[in-house]
Amino acid sequence: MRGIGVVDEAGRLRLLGSAVAGAAFALVFAMLVLSSFRTATPQVLVSVGLPAAVAGAAIAVWLLLRSWRIEGGYERVVMVERWVTERHVPAEVPAEVWVPRLQAQADLQVGGWGKIVLCVFWIAMTWSMRDQHGPVITLLLIGLWVGLALWSALWVIPRARVARDMLREGVTARD
Repeated sequence: MRGIGVVDEAGRLRLLGSAVAGAAFALVFAMLVLSSFRTATPQVLVSVGLPAAVAGAAIAVWLLLRSWRIEGGYERVVMVERWVTERHVPAEVPAEVWVPRLQAQADLQVGGWGKIVLCVFWIAMTWSMRDQHGPVITLLLIGLWVGLALWSALWVIPRARVARDMLREGVTARD
């Protein structure tokens, strides 16, 4: 894990969650694509679905590690998350450090809303294709889209708004 620093238990759980989400997405996506051409059987699930799930898990973990590396390491990511959670930046942190990091958090709001809009369209598209893919794949996909939208609505957007508010106030509650 070069370039990301020491990862604590919460970070390892994030990596695990990312792997599970990536595996689930890849498995559902592979089965969706395959169900357009052939009937999904246990043999197809094992021969195509499981390798897709492993690849999806690996890609998701790689993307999370890459994100931490780009943001300056896991410790810095956690530090900024703590600032947002506590709505407070310690006085010893200079503005040239905290302003760009909070701005990066605030900028995530646009992406969060974009995901929600896309999820609405994907749910409609998935529902319109329910006869083609069957009820199980349809429900799995809708569950995936709802989960992604909820993640954005309940986690990404509120935290981005807090960061935006902190920037707007200039973090007046500093020591």
